[in-house]
Formats: sequence, C-alpha cells, structure tokens
Amino acid sequence: MRRSTLFTRLCGSASLGCAALALILVFARYDAPAPRWDILAALGAGAVTAGAWVLACRAAPLLGPSTAPAVPGPRAEVPPPPRRLPSPARDTGRTAGAVLLLVTPLVLARLAAGSGGVLSGVVILLVAVSTVKTLGFARRRVSQADVRAKLRVLSEDAGRSELHAVRVRVGEPVRMRHLERGDKPGQVSATQYHWIVLRADGRELKLAAPCEEVGGAALCLDGREGWLCWPQRWKLIEAELPAAFVADSGEVLTGLSDPDEARPYLRAAVHPPAADRPVRRLPRTAKFSAPVHIPMLGGALLAALLAAPVLYVGPDRLPWALDWLLCALAAASVVVFPLRGLGAASAALPKGVSWTVREESDPSIA
Repeated sequence: MRRSTLFTRLCGSASLGCAALALILVFARYDAPAPRWDILAALGAGAVTAGAWVLACRAAPLLGPSTAPAVPGPRAEVPPPPRRLPSPARDTGRTAGAVLLLVTPLVLARLAAGSGGVLSGVVILLVAVSTVKTLGFARRRVSQADVRAKLRVLSEDAGRSELHAVRVRVGEPVRMRHLERGDKPGQVSATQYHWIVLRADGRELKLAAPCEEVGGAALCLDGREGWLCWPQRWKLIEAELPAAFVADSGEVLTGLSDPDEARPYLRAAVHPPAADRPVRRLPRTAKFSAPVHIPMLGGALLAALLAAPVLYVGPDRLPWALDWLLCALAAASVVVFPLRGLGAASAALPKGVSWTVREESDPSIA
C-alpha cells in the first residue's frame, strides 16, 4: 500500500475533470460542427492525466508505521480519549468516477443521435430512464448514510464527554469470506467482510471498516495501544455500534463493532475525554490497483477511440448504422470492462499487509 500525496490527488482530479468536461460538451454544444476538437482535446488531456495518476500512485511513498511515539510521555501518562473525533473521509474520486461511467452511455446516445429525429429521441429517452434507475440502484447499494449517522452519534457524545472506552492493542487485519447459495443453480456467492482485531484483557474485539482503511491501520498501527470508544447512547442504536480506535499517537480509525463483544465494557463507567488532545485520521492511501483499474481505464480508452470517428467526421455525415454501431460499442466498453475491474476489486487485498483470511458457510450449504 502507498500513501496518497498531493500530486496523486491532483492528477486523479484532473483526469476526472477532463472526462466530465468531454461529457458535458456533448450536451452543451450538441449543434457544434465537426470535427469536435474541443471534445477530442478534453479526452486526450484526460488520457494523459490518467496515465500521470497511475505513475504518481506507483511512485508514491510506501505506507508504513507512524513516526509518532506510541505513547507520548512516560508510560504512566496514558492520554485520555479525545473530545473531538474526526469524521470519516469521503472517497469523492471513486464516487465521481462511478457517476461518469454510469452516465457515459447516455452521452454516447446523444452523440450518435446528431441532429436528431423521432427515433433518436425515443432511444435517448429510454437510455435516460435506464441511467436514472441505475444511478438510484447504485446509490442505494453503496450508501453509507446509516453508518455516518451512527458515527455522528459517537462524535456528538465525545463532544459531551460521554464515551465508553477500553484500552486495547492493535492486532492483525482479517478478511472473512461468507459463502452462501448463489443466484444460479450450482453457484456459490461470497461476501467479504474486513476488520482489525483489537485485544483487551485477553479478549478479541473486532472493528469493521473498509478494506483499504483496515489495511492502512494494520500497517501504521500494528502493535500500538489506544482507546476503543463507543457512544454513551449505544442503547438507542440498532445492530452494529459505531466505534473509534484512538491510538496513543493520535491516529483514529472509525468503524462498526459487534454489540455483543462491546457489552461488557458498555456497562462500565463513562470515560471523560480530553478537550485539548489533538487527533487525526489515518493517512489516505493511493487508490491505483492494476487488477481493478487497468480494465476500467482500458474500457474508457477503447470507448474514446471508438467514438473518435463520430467526433471527427460528425454523426450526420456518417452512415446511420455505422454511427450508432460505433457509439453502441463504445457504451458497451465502458460497461463490460469496468465490471471486470469491480469483480477484481471484490477479490483483491491491499499489498504489503499480512491478512488473516477466514471462511464461513451458510448452514444450508455447509
């Protein structure tokens, strides 16, 4: 795993910005004459900045243990839990990239339509409806609204000096593969869960978080001690409880914990947090992963190459069948190849981390 830098973020943002500009120009200047040098230039700049992002991620410094002391000051001066917890970072780059990929088929349909017609209008309307439904479905699948609402309760209770906490030591990262019956006969579906093991008084507590955050915590905080904190209003929260591990060196990992594991410590007295204790999020990681992003970038590049003749010659001057065929193939490339990347993402684990992989099966197939 590598550390995200200002240069990696600038290159990634520039690439997404160029892609967004190219898509916007198709609608904003739909009646502009060919060749569409504005769109071709935006696509070329997007390809260059995407390549720069890949190189920047591969050249970024490796993520490693924090240089801050594990315990500031003498061993007896254990810092108390903080009164202010940082909110989890939002992965805006990943969200923006997903939105751009999902709306690209609609943009390509508008490009193929050219000056339009009744049939072209009907096709665009159908693709627009499908795009809206797909965006809504994707939003529901990946929404973190419930998790953020729970973590907001934790932050509010910390601000009121009402946290339950226990001293723990960071252990190994774990991936759990839960196997169950698949959608088709003879197939098995696997769901991945990730957590960091925290040890307290001979017990193991799990703090679940996204895969990359768990891997980063394992690299930066392995063996370190700190506080595992829960909100005082835990009885008002259903299912998994929000929790935050605060290392003595100041790094914070937020996630969800099992209420059954936490219950012995939730009956204990509330720990008063320290108002002036500085804390910070774990360092961000560079997102590039070859098995995941090469298919995605390859599909986007192939789509740009397929659409280039339409942009250069113009949809109204190309044969109708060739115009729609090229745009349809381009739309297929930005759907099929990213799906392969997403499949690789569900199986990949961040490099440089020693993961413990466990597996459990649904009783019906065990």
